[in-house]
Amino acid sequence: MIKWALDFLTFPMDIRNICVFLAPVFAGFTSISTYLLAKECTNRVETGLLAALFIAIVPSYISRSVAGSYDNEAVAIWALTNTFYLWIKAVNTGSILWSVACALQYFYMVAAWGGYSFIINLIPIFVLGTMFINKFNMKIYVAYSVFYTLGSVMAMLITFVNFAVIKSSEHLASHCVFVIMNAYVVIEYVRKNLQAEQF
Repeated sequence: MIKWALDFLTFPMDIRNICVFLAPVFAGFTSISTYLLAKECTNRVETGLLAALFIAIVPSYISRSVAGSYDNEAVAIWALTNTFYLWIKAVNTGSILWSVACALQYFYMVAAWGGYSFIINLIPIFVLGTMFINKFNMKIYVAYSVFYTLGSVMAMLITFVNFAVIKSSEHLASHCVFVIMNAYVVIEYVRKNLQAEQF
């Protein structure tokens, strides 16, 4: 697709050269995503710049993103950081659009690398943690509901995942947290609309 896009823009490039430079280009995308993630979490540009600098000099990531690296981690680490950025953006705004963008990025991550299980476990832990520390709100509810449903359905479209979304223990945390979250919302709704004695 990249070759077709470059050909369309009258910038012909050999497919081999595209493959060689794919990892370094995605490493650049990873630095940008890391900047956006840190900036979104802290609301400080300096923190974002430092985070981008640190991801750019991490030796383990450099070894996976050198020119000519054909490992799937070269393109998947960007998907990992970008999914977390879009998740934080969805939580901060409560927007369905950002939640859908997060689910689409998660779908790309599932297609790119088996390490997608990091995402499908860390995001539910985040949601569960907000319930325990009493920071849960409707923005998180919207973000996780859209991410969970859309992300799970789209993950089943990937051949090597398929029905593992339902059967695998790797996805169990996401299912449990979705049920717990909905029960929590119903209980909170009833508690707010009833007097204390009736509740």
